[in-house]
Amino acid sequence: MLNKVQSYNPNFNAARVNILATADNHGNVMSLPRLIKTVENNAKEIFPKSGERSTLNLFTIVGDWFINPSKSGFITHPEMKNGDLQNAALLKTIDHIRSIAAKEGSKHSDGNKVSPLEVLYTMGNHCLDAGTNFILGVMKKNPMKSVITNVNLEKSPAIKQAMEGNDNIVKSQVYAIPDDKNPDLTHHILFVSATIPSMDFYNPGLCEGLEFYDNSNRKDTSLEEKDLQGTIKSIKDEVDVFKEKYPKGAVILMSHMGAKLSEIVQKNVPQINHILNGHDHKNTQSNIGKTSINSLGKDNEMIKAINFEFDDKGDFIKATMTPYFTATTLADGLEKHPFQLFLNECFEKDLKPLITLDEVKTESNVEGRKSALPNATEKVLNNLGIKDDDLKERLMQDDNFKSLILSEAEKLLTEEGSVEKGLDKLTYGNEIRYSNSYLMNYLTSVIKSEIKHNINKDIFALGIQSSAIRGGLKNGADNLRVMKVFDGVSEDLSDLKIGDVKGEELAEMIIENVRENLKAPTRNTIMHWSDVQINRTMIDDILKGRIEGKLTDAVRVRNKITKQFEPIDLQETYKIVVSRKFLVKDDLKWPPLIRDRFESIHKTYDMLFRDFLERNDYKLHITPKAKEARII
Repeated sequence: MLNKVQSYNPNFNAARVNILATADNHGNVMSLPRLIKTVENNAKEIFPKSGERSTLNLFTIVGDWFINPSKSGFITHPEMKNGDLQNAALLKTIDHIRSIAAKEGSKHSDGNKVSPLEVLYTMGNHCLDAGTNFILGVMKKNPMKSVITNVNLEKSPAIKQAMEGNDNIVKSQVYAIPDDKNPDLTHHILFVSATIPSMDFYNPGLCEGLEFYDNSNRKDTSLEEKDLQGTIKSIKDEVDVFKEKYPKGAVILMSHMGAKLSEIVQKNVPQINHILNGHDHKNTQSNIGKTSINSLGKDNEMIKAINFEFDDKGDFIKATMTPYFTATTLADGLEKHPFQLFLNECFEKDLKPLITLDEVKTESNVEGRKSALPNATEKVLNNLGIKDDDLKERLMQDDNFKSLILSEAEKLLTEEGSVEKGLDKLTYGNEIRYSNSYLMNYLTSVIKSEIKHNINKDIFALGIQSSAIRGGLKNGADNLRVMKVFDGVSEDLSDLKIGDVKGEELAEMIIENVRENLKAPTRNTIMHWSDVQINRTMIDDILKGRIEGKLTDAVRVRNKITKQFEPIDLQETYKIVVSRKFLVKDDLKWPPLIRDRFESIHKTYDMLFRDFLERNDYKLHITPKAKEARII
């Protein structure tokens, strides 16, 4: 597909390509107004010389705009699913970015029509959380080019059919940019893509009619060059054809594979000038040979502007990159921004405070506050100029006055921090992938209690993979935050199953999980358990020979009577609940060995958490149990 950008101004000295790049948005639509505002505030630098005949403006989305598209739960629009509103937000974003680029272009136009902003998209693994049909609907209808270079069309009948009569879905995309002075000279740029091919790992069984080259059930951290030969060849073939026709043309790879795998592709296809990299959630920039690689962060925290230039001989001469962090954007007037008003309409009921969350006060909390209250009361009275003891006593006999003074004393204690305040939020962060987490402790405990209350009273423990979690909880949280908690796993794969395992099997399952996690702590997620304590440090020390001991000694379970953690009984039978996504894994030893013993409880983590919230009138309490160390 060849698109030609036309306009004319003899004062422009070089052909230019301006790219606004983002990746791994993960359905975080509520942060999009700030992202749009960031683009508006920096439009001059992001889209320089727009409107000139030799400028091409692009907006690239390098995968995972969507996450868990089939999930329901909205209050304002209960008929809609995640994917519906995430796509509506995408269309709005495209409209806004296009209008920003056009406005900037009108300042530089020579009177001819300003060229439209081009939009390029490539799939991420989470974009396929709802399977092939959802993402095909998006790619066929949206006003953007979807680049699918490493899709194996011979094994992808659904994709081949979708491409018939529809030029929105392409193997690669070439743009031609006229030279500013020489009407016979045109500069060319090729865009190719690569999606992490491990769909049998990320979304097993969901990608009917779609297959990537090198598809496997292996996580990306374990893939090597030999595992990517089909992906490399598919990209190299497109680049070779392009370079044969346009030897001086530039090549851009949109890679939703992470920097490690992107570098492997670069090594084999060194003609690539620039890689826009997603999937690893990092903000990094590196140069390998003549190729620059920019990782694009996550969750709308940043955007990057990459500006390329060609000289009048057609040589690719310069590329600059500028990151813009949305958190630093001045938010003046943001509440009245058209994008924010659109979201307010979509989520009116979902944005109202829903959750009351606080910490159950321990005896030390209560006693500490009780003992500190008299001194705080004295301070309040003295601050009011009431210093006579007899007057204080008489005034404090009036119930209304006493209530007012005690309330002010309580506020003073909180402000001074002289008494432990207690938690009012359970934080989500990257650390839940490898360390102890109050949030994970809380979620595993309350969902286990819901299963025990309504489904099976004999359950011993519930396991949740940390990759299933995408958001935390805090006092005053709205429904959108609640929906985000379990947004990291497809609804189709989050069906929960219950079954029996021996203590030895449970311990070995946990040890296998920890060993994988130790290889790549931020990528290979750890499993958190409701009533199991895991000494991750001990496992690491034993494996590295720093200490002697049995690996199973690093796994302890809660005694049902004393409630304390004790060594796991390797011969005991434990009834546990895990997700379908864990049990279908064939790249691990234990899931295939135990999966036949498990049966569905016809609930997901999200459904059970919703049940728990409703049963408790959305008034949640953090107990000391949530603050214990379960991963050491």
